[in-house]
Amino acid sequence: MTIYKEQAAKMYLLCVPKSNVEHNILEAYSIKDLNASTVKKMFKLIKQFGYVIIQLRSSQHKENLLELSQYFGSIVKHEHSDKHGIVPVTPLENSPAYVNTTTTELPLHTDGSLAVDPPKIVALQCEVAVASGGLTTIGDGRLLYDYLTRTNPCGLLNLFQPDAITVQRENRQSTKPIFEEHESRTRIRFRWDDAVNISVKPEDLAIIKTIKDFFNRPENRLQFKLQPQQIIIMDNSRILHGRTAFIQGSKRWLNRVWFDGKSAYSEEFCFGFSPRETLEELKQKCCL
Repeated sequence: MTIYKEQAAKMYLLCVPKSNVEHNILEAYSIKDLNASTVKKMFKLIKQFGYVIIQLRSSQHKENLLELSQYFGSIVKHEHSDKHGIVPVTPLENSPAYVNTTTTELPLHTDGSLAVDPPKIVALQCEVAVASGGLTTIGDGRLLYDYLTRTNPCGLLNLFQPDAITVQRENRQSTKPIFEEHESRTRIRFRWDDAVNISVKPEDLAIIKTIKDFFNRPENRLQFKLQPQQIIIMDNSRILHGRTAFIQGSKRWLNRVWFDGKSAYSEEFCFGFSPRETLEELKQKCCL
């Protein structure tokens, strides 16, 4: 696995050096063959870092991806998914409106921006890795939140408003907060790209720019090439993901599946993150 931007470990996505990032990779022959110890480690890594990578030896791609349902719940269908719920992420000609089928950069985002209830887990599986570019990029909503509590707490408070961001595509529209409190956890929901119409209040444009600038800094994101037979499993309420651009005409094939997080292992889940300061503490800081 190739990891980029390994310097600046103090502010790195996981606040750890490269060697520890590689510890987030678990190996197995297939998903069916995961033993109890590996399953325990898988959930532990997702709780701690928001994601895990499974390196498989089996090349039964779709079967392995679908087998994750026993751990992460029912598959959430998408308008572009096949009958099993798998969405192919690969370049297609003349499909500029759907960023997954282009070779352009895909900015960091959480999935399900138009959904009433976004998927809790996103799994991306690599079948074919492109030779150059096409790096998977991830960012941690917890680090962003902690940064905003220090630099612009009152601006951050605005992002909890129920009408903080509106995303629209054709006849579908969703207006939601960017950050939400769920019991003792905080969850993020964010997207900002040209494939959909996105609007925020004029007074929030500055903090949106801060969010984009934060993740544009190499020390605040992690970039790596997802390899064939690897699956990255992410907490969609904490981890933002995207990819770098790659050359048109290149072959790159990933499979994506969404899960609702409701399974026999639900007690293992703690979606989102523990905030540096709660919503109530932010209100007190801003004298509200």
